[in-house]
Amino acid sequence: MIDQPVGESLMNYLNNYKNIRTKFTNIKVLNDTVACLFAGLSQTGFDSYIGLIVGTGTNMAGLMPANKIEKLNSKEEGVIPVNLESGNFSPPHLTVVDGLVDAMSGNKGCQRFEKAISGGYMGEVFKTTFPNRKIKYNFDGADLSDMINNPEGKPEDQVQAANWIDVRSAKLVAASLTGLVQVLVSQNPSIKKICLAADGSVFWSKDNNKKTVYKDLVAEELEKLLPEGVSITIIGEVQDANLVGSAISALS
Repeated sequence: MIDQPVGESLMNYLNNYKNIRTKFTNIKVLNDTVACLFAGLSQTGFDSYIGLIVGTGTNMAGLMPANKIEKLNSKEEGVIPVNLESGNFSPPHLTVVDGLVDAMSGNKGCQRFEKAISGGYMGEVFKTTFPNRKIKYNFDGADLSDMINNPEGKPEDQVQAANWIDVRSAKLVAASLTGLVQVLVSQNPSIKKICLAADGSVFWSKDNNKKTVYKDLVAEELEKLLPEGVSITIIGEVQDANLVGSAISALS
């Protein structure tokens, strides 16, 4: 797609597919986290909306006043969706283990926040914590979840580390959400009730009792961190959130 209009090839393909005659004149290209944000717009009674993905990777999106975004140089009223690419944030207080995971990655120095919290890296953080233990080379987020949910017969220190990695991830997600909320409230002090539409295998992971432990950890931490008078409501898991958000975008 380098040097090509994004979406043009898809539009041409659709308009020339076999004997089916269509006349698409444009293609809307939408970031998946923004689509998740739009899925939340189906809920009413909120002052603002946030989209969050915590799965293999992580990202956030929010609605921001167009005239507050300096690079747009816009005087228009109203809000626009902003894809924050928050996984590329470099947070403070990372550990030596996080540094090693980053150094061994294919994109050293990038996506430091994502490497600390997302399912695509949780297994690497765990393996790097135990460099002298024999752990299968493809240990991943699913294996970490299994260790947490089925600790019987597994080394106690490894079970503790797995739980620590999972809890740290949830707390960092809550902290990042709080940072975004502080920005939104500073732009519009009337914001009090915020809707969070979340997607991703890590965020909605369940324990053996079908409880959404990770989501509950995030919600618990948010209660401690959010500014006074501001609340976040995490709406239930939306089936095909990206598809719903994409439809809302295309029809709006």
